[in-house]
Amino acid sequence: MSTALIAGEVLYDIFENGNKIMGGAPFNVAWHLQGFGLNPLFISAVGQDDNGSEIQEAMQAWGMTTQGIQIVPDYPTGTVQIHFKNGTHDFDILENVAYDFIQTPSLDDGIENCKILYHGSLALRSPVTRETITHLRQDTNLPVFIDVNLRAPFWNAQQIKEIIFGANWVKVNDEELLLLAENKGRDLVSCAQAFREAHQIDVLIITRGEQGAFMASDNDVASVKSAPVSNMIDTVGAGDGFSAMTIAGLLQGWEYQEILESASLFASKICGIRGAINKDRSFYDDFMDEIH
Repeated sequence: MSTALIAGEVLYDIFENGNKIMGGAPFNVAWHLQGFGLNPLFISAVGQDDNGSEIQEAMQAWGMTTQGIQIVPDYPTGTVQIHFKNGTHDFDILENVAYDFIQTPSLDDGIENCKILYHGSLALRSPVTRETITHLRQDTNLPVFIDVNLRAPFWNAQQIKEIIFGANWVKVNDEELLLLAENKGRDLVSCAQAFREAHQIDVLIITRGEQGAFMASDNDVASVKSAPVSNMIDTVGAGDGFSAMTIAGLLQGWEYQEILESASLFASKICGIRGAINKDRSFYDDFMDEIH
């Protein structure tokens, strides 16, 4: 079955009460794709520490391959401190951690089934990892899905625009689009289309939280209202769940409207758990028939 090559950060989200949950947008996407039975190949790096060992053990227990996980002895596994305020969350992201030093891997094994390359923007803060992901894009020649996550102070507009130029799919939220767009005076759809055309992006995916999401392409604009959340816990990882389901739909050749509806539904389900991932396989049952 076709799957995805996922590259970027893996880390621990550490909450105010001391609880910690594995995270990082690329890791979360890879975890969900595994939950859907799509066996992604995940490229990242961890430290030679307990957190790094725990991440590898959890991946193996979940059925994920760890062949793309590199051990970086001189740097710790990444961590992010998460703080909640007024129903939203803020991040304190540690620098100079293992995922900042991902080396270009050998792709002899496991890549033959990969049909999409996914990466985010946060891991590109590091010159080493940025060069590695650039090599992956060039060497694999796979269609590229880029998930923009603007985390201050680890981004600048010019670099983001260079990264996304010519990508097949780019996902941003509405606030990120307005930060990056040159013409902010238009309605959001017109702004998205102008931005997409200026940067030669095939499909621009805009998430809008409670207001839903839409996909802008040459031929159409597909949109969806947000799915209801029956038991809101937090929004951590909802966007990553949206990305994972979008990739699953792209791999299956779904129409954009179907992708948006399923992605919105899965993102709403993520809002009903603490953190970004779930180790209960039944969590994915409602989507398995559709994906397979």
